[in-house]
Amino acid sequence: MGLSVTVVAPAPGDDVWARLVDIPRWPDWNPACVEAEIEGPLAPGTRVGLHLLHPRGTKFWTRPVLTDVEPRRTLAWTTRAVGLRAATAIRLEPADDGTLVTLESQARGALSFNYRLALPETTLAQIWSGALTGLARSFREEAGE
Repeated sequence: MGLSVTVVAPAPGDDVWARLVDIPRWPDWNPACVEAEIEGPLAPGTRVGLHLLHPRGTKFWTRPVLTDVEPRRTLAWTTRAVGLRAATAIRLEPADDGTLVTLESQARGALSFNYRLALPETTLAQIWSGALTGLARSFREEAGE
């Protein structure tokens, strides 16, 4: 199972990166994020705690580990459970009208079928597109648009 969502954030890459890595403030712009925390430095191996809202209204916790932090380019994490590895990466690229923000998510493993039952592709697409749309919207609102 793989999913890719892309938006253009109307802001320079440095500004988008700064907002993206301020993990405790994700609820300010991500409608699916109730609470977020980072349990150490912004570096591979650091755990992130995310309290998320499923589109059906249920709240759930996930505790992924950062796997790639390349300033102004890539923020990636993996959620692991027995028989499951769900990897997510957000990549930033310059665009004529701001910054191209692409999120890719993929679940693998023997129990990825169970993961797909709880979070089918359409639900994940709704969560991630809402998050990236919220990120882009936060810059438009700041600019008074």
